[in-house]
Amino acid sequence: MKAFDALIPTRFMASICFLISVMMVFSTMADNIIVSLPSTYSQTSYDSYKSSLNLVLSLHIICICFNLAGFLFGFSMFIPSHTILVIISHTIGCIYSCVAIMETWHYLNFWYIWAFFSAPVAFIEACIVIGTFSLGSLNIT
Repeated sequence: MKAFDALIPTRFMASICFLISVMMVFSTMADNIIVSLPSTYSQTSYDSYKSSLNLVLSLHIICICFNLAGFLFGFSMFIPSHTILVIISHTIGCIYSCVAIMETWHYLNFWYIWAFFSAPVAFIEACIVIGTFSLGSLNIT
């Protein structure tokens, strides 16, 4: 049982770090958009890219907050396999988000980060929450 004692605080820390790194993207949003635009661009294309980046960052925050809510309310707190998946996914997503901030990546890379590191974990969390409400308890050890 000692091996699983560090999973819960590690999951919380990884999720909070991923949330903070995604919120930090808002400060470099203009740079990420300008990098993806051609040398001559119109205001409509800039606004289109900006709305797309706002959408993906909002989806990131929604997914991470849903994961944190499911975790803090105890739905998935004591499921070690899911906890390990969240730790790995959120840690890698946090690293990619920080590198994207530092190196001003193309704004579409945030869609890939969301699709691979945020959305699948939120989907599994939703399945756990729905399973808990419909089955009464998920007693997985």
